[in-house]
Amino acid sequence: MHFSGCGHYRHGDAWFDFPLNHRHSSTCGHLYDGLGWYTHGASGHIHGTGCGHHYYNSRWNLYPRRYYTRNRRDCFYFFVDLGDYRTRNLPTSVYTRTVYADEEPVDVFEADDPLSRAYAAFGEGRFYESVIAFNEAIELDRENGILYLARAQSQIAIQDYRAAYEDLIEGMERIPEWTEVEFSIAELYGNPDWYQEHFESLNNWVADYPRDYKAHFVLGYIHYFQGDYAAAKSEFIYALAWDEEHEQANRLMSSILEYEAESEVLAAEKDAPDSVSGDEEL
Repeated sequence: MHFSGCGHYRHGDAWFDFPLNHRHSSTCGHLYDGLGWYTHGASGHIHGTGCGHHYYNSRWNLYPRRYYTRNRRDCFYFFVDLGDYRTRNLPTSVYTRTVYADEEPVDVFEADDPLSRAYAAFGEGRFYESVIAFNEAIELDRENGILYLARAQSQIAIQDYRAAYEDLIEGMERIPEWTEVEFSIAELYGNPDWYQEHFESLNNWVADYPRDYKAHFVLGYIHYFQGDYAAAKSEFIYALAWDEEHEQANRLMSSILEYEAESEVLAAEKDAPDSVSGDEEL
């Protein structure tokens, strides 16, 4: 029986084992960009949780079948399998503190432990259930900062921004290196419409309650991990206006300022005139 997350997708009149048994063709709806295949208007295919695709950088990309598998060696799982933790700039110390190296890899849709249930519920859009399951997971592992950061994402989904703020603070206190990790918030959603809906709801809340600096911080956090540093900076500036000693806002702001300084240097080097040749110099 085919089901969401079974590792297959329907195209035309048949089910395919994606991507192992799929043969790319001029009509399959995929394109090759020199590094990998990604989806591009596949006829008849509706994207959803477990379909084998994820939305990132304005297009659908292929995920491997291990998309929803936790505890894979050397891979970082945060709602989805983000691949080799080093490609995400996740410090080794953080990886070793937050993975379960002694456990067997598990499909979160099949496992029954609290953390797997939390991830599975989020992946299927059952966000209240996800929060409840994360509560159980945190009771079992209170020092794991990843769990607080993950629960914050579920809190954002149910529009509990104060709880999300508290979880972000807890998580970043335990993992100050989190500012170095490279991923997109939108990448965590099986359905990009859910991300857009949650993002717009938070934007509307901040517009309706502009004095809620905690919500401003949460919005800045999302902008930061979406790579929109200008928007993130304005939100953190607002948060810092209320609490200039805000440790997490200052840390995120410092990362943005460092990035901007490096960008200015690179831009200046690129625009600098070519050095004169040795003959001309003489």
